Amino acid sequence: MNQSLFRMNAATRCLAASLLAILLRLVQPPRAAAENKVEYRYEDYNEDNGRIHIRTHSVGFEQELTSKVTAKGLLVYDGISGATPTGEPPALRSTEVPLANITDIRRALSLDLSVRYNQRGTFTPQFSYSQESDYTSRGVSLTHTYEFNQKNTTLVLGAAHNFDSVGGGVLTAFQQKGTTDFLVGVNQLLSPETVLTVNFSLGYADGYLNDPYRRATFLLPDSPDPIFSDPAQVNAAAEIRPRHRFKQIGYVSLTQFIAPLNASIEGSYRPYHDDWGIWSHTLSIQWNQMLGQRVTLSPLFRYYHQSAADFYAASFRGVSFDDYASGTRVAFQDGTFIGFQGDPSFPAPGEEAGFQIVNVPARPAYYSADYRLSEFDAFTFGLSAQIKICQHFTFDLAYKRYEMHGLDRATPHSVYPSAHIFTIGCGVWF
Repeated sequence: MNQSLFRMNAATRCLAASLLAILLRLVQPPRAAAENKVEYRYEDYNEDNGRIHIRTHSVGFEQELTSKVTAKGLLVYDGISGATPTGEPPALRSTEVPLANITDIRRALSLDLSVRYNQRGTFTPQFSYSQESDYTSRGVSLTHTYEFNQKNTTLVLGAAHNFDSVGGGVLTAFQQKGTTDFLVGVNQLLSPETVLTVNFSLGYADGYLNDPYRRATFLLPDSPDPIFSDPAQVNAAAEIRPRHRFKQIGYVSLTQFIAPLNASIEGSYRPYHDDWGIWSHTLSIQWNQMLGQRVTLSPLFRYYHQSAADFYAASFRGVSFDDYASGTRVAFQDGTFIGFQGDPSFPAPGEEAGFQIVNVPARPAYYSADYRLSEFDAFTFGLSAQIKICQHFTFDLAYKRYEMHGLDRATPHSVYPSAHIFTIGCGVWF
């Protein structure tokens, strides 16, 4: 495999870009009035040991067009470079996984229009678009919020669909993928100082769900010939995932204002499950401390745990040749490969004495060695600060440390990244 150019499949990032606005809207209580503003953010995501480096510029705006109509937009430009694991395991007597160099540019935008049709209800349609050299995503969504109980309770309903095209890697032509999400949520004011948010979403994806750059390695550990047991000598196969994925996601958060400290604390929990066999749990806590009238400091801690997909493994037992995907037998003599069953060189029945015969199992229907589908823990530690320079201008900066740790004792530790994340931004209100 030529690893000089390896562009990362950006399905996760594209989906996040296209659904960002609707998800934020669903987990946050609506404001009483629009805020006319323009914001700029720069984020630098830099993994340790020269791995992935992403630089992101984003500009967002919010503008009240009439007393009932508000427009919002977001423009994103980011560049990715560095190296990423291919999915292949380390060579014998090595602990470092193979890496491939990558480079790409992403351009994305989203635009939504909130229309308040009476004193209680608001409809918000949204359009989003994201493009990379090997991934294009077009998304539409619709959110409906309705306030009642003297505006102490807000019901939120949302639906979104993405039309994606995937290319690159093993693909000779772009393949299609679709993703649909539905969400129902409630924002409840429990007291003047306490806000509860609860929501639940269902999502379904179908089409081409593989990562066209990730590969899986098939080995025969009991082979006396290293051409079948050394990852450095075998040809890895392109991964195969199911062509559908059904997911269920919950979310609950509680925000409490603490008047004596002029601070607030927010805790949240997010359970996740899908029919690939993955369960995950996310716990997050953030403290927001006002220092005087102009500065807010916000330390953050987030813990994430994920189980492995049913079809994940660091490597698989078998051979990578498609001709033997349904299984076969292979013969060795004095540690040297002789042939596969059916080859003229394979010993005939009754003549197998003196040969070592190794059974090659059938290849599973689905298989992936993408570490993002393995069992792991992830931790995020962070601190952000927002400074109100004057009534119409704010400045903010943040630092986060992200660490991922594998748990299955089979996936090499070197595959899991750790990263420094720096963010700087400003906002102008008018």
